Amino acid sequence: MSLETRAAVLAIWTVVLVVVLAIRISLGPTFDPLCTAILVLATSIRFACPCCCSINSSPPLSVRDDDSQVPSVEPFEIEAPQEQKETSADTCLRNEPEELNEQLITLASVTSSNNRLLFLDNVKTFLTALVVIHHVTCAFGACGEGSWVLIIGQDGPVAFHRFGAILVTLNQSFFMPLFFFISAYFVPSSYAKKGGEGFRKSKKQRLWIPAMGESFLIVPACTAIANLVARGELPFYFPYPGVAWFIFWLLIFNWVYSTLVEAGNNNDKEQQPRREFPSTIQRLLWGIGVCGVLLLPFLVMLKGNFASMPISVGSFTCDFLMFYLGIQAKTHGWLETSLSSQLDIRPLSFACMVFAEAVGIAVTTFFIDQHSWVGLMCVLLAGVFCLDMGLLVLLIFQQYMNFENRVTKFLARSAYGVYLLHPFVVVGVTALYAVIYNMVSNDDPIIFRDKAGHDDLLVVGTGGEKYIPLGWTLVTIMSNLIVWPLAYGFTRLPYLKNIL
Repeated sequence: MSLETRAAVLAIWTVVLVVVLAIRISLGPTFDPLCTAILVLATSIRFACPCCCSINSSPPLSVRDDDSQVPSVEPFEIEAPQEQKETSADTCLRNEPEELNEQLITLASVTSSNNRLLFLDNVKTFLTALVVIHHVTCAFGACGEGSWVLIIGQDGPVAFHRFGAILVTLNQSFFMPLFFFISAYFVPSSYAKKGGEGFRKSKKQRLWIPAMGESFLIVPACTAIANLVARGELPFYFPYPGVAWFIFWLLIFNWVYSTLVEAGNNNDKEQQPRREFPSTIQRLLWGIGVCGVLLLPFLVMLKGNFASMPISVGSFTCDFLMFYLGIQAKTHGWLETSLSSQLDIRPLSFACMVFAEAVGIAVTTFFIDQHSWVGLMCVLLAGVFCLDMGLLVLLIFQQYMNFENRVTKFLARSAYGVYLLHPFVVVGVTALYAVIYNMVSNDDPIIFRDKAGHDDLLVVGTGGEKYIPLGWTLVTIMSNLIVWPLAYGFTRLPYLKNIL
């Protein structure tokens, strides 16, 4: 009976998604702010409203019977982080991949087998750094108009724009889906540890509160900086998720997972047979089919965002798939043994395959505006690259970055705050660069103009093209030098240290 119940619950979620998609497609991009408002309202009611405590919420349960053979990683209790009480074991085992997600520790004793999960901290740091670099590149015109709050260098050197287009396309193909995968990996153990109501409360504190802060404070502050620099005036107040789109959608995915678990029979001790690690052929089929072919109609029909989620290569269907695979990875223990030993091809051959996929994507960016079939090839290649590059990152970090020291601990502890704060820092440093450049350069100043159709909130600047590569380099370096220590400082503050 539990399977039929879960199927019915999944069908309800599918109908809701299809209805909202149909309305969004029929009314066009102008409806997307309303879709975003529905997303924010729905997650707020579910995770923040006291009257929405899970009526049928499940008590804590076991993820699988063979947990005794596998390091049991449990969520960090929100009330616990008091510096004077933290043990060396706690420090060693603090993982935070669901920061975009959720802070974790292990309740088991410190052993070498537990340490293998430390590589996820370093993956999270790597992905967060890519996000910062990605948005600096967008600020210098590589992502097109309307993609960032403050853009300069829209007409910069062709070579730099080629570089930027390749960088952002490769990033978009895999880094946010990999975030969803890592986040999903810790969802089953979090739910098993806390039960339905405890799970909801932890998501409220770790995800919903930061997402609301980003939407109502950070993003409006970014638009204020951009408009002050460009026009010398403050814009009207307009809250928007910005980079918190990821967190709101993560809340939806967590909500779906919890309803599916609660729809099942929690007393059923039967275990699923262990699913083998996906083969190369399976990954190719999933990449081409789910992340490629299935994504294509949404790229064509949605044209922009869907409920604040950017619709591009490596999005939407890719995010759904990678979240599902993250759940499967936890359920079947894929990350708890060597990934290289689970591949059906040699790791070096696999790395060469991923490199070839990246080269193919890079080549298509040169001709994507000339032929429609080139765009199709780019989407299909990006779909395969989404799974393979994500796996390659996990494999490399598991094998070579499975450790913790003072530097990696500092970076991992800061990563969630960096993700939330970096828009403010990137916009601020970009604005400072434009101001200083105009003070010292008289022959080719940066001149700002309005981005038509975006209600005067987004700002685009032209001029200063000769020094755009230098500006990108300086803004990238300065943004990282500022945002990582700043984020770490926030993690030391009362109350915020329990959220970040």
